[in-house]
Amino acid sequence: MLRSVASDARGVVSVHDAILALIPAILALAALAGAVLSWSWGTALAVGSVPASGTVGYALFYNPPAGVGEN
Repeated sequence: MLRSVASDARGVVSVHDAILALIPAILALAALAGAVLSWSWGTALAVGSVPASGTVGYALFYNPPAGVGEN
């Protein structure tokens, strides 16, 4: 029988959960920096998309998520 993962990991933040929170935080920080430095929105988000896409690449290729039974 399969067990629910949520019941075992309540209150624990995994690396992949942190990465999912980091991606919009990077873009929001870039938008804020663009507003402070009076950049256009397109420029600010283009600058912010570089580290955000690097974070996605890290999560997908360097440290990919494992299945439930693959620990």
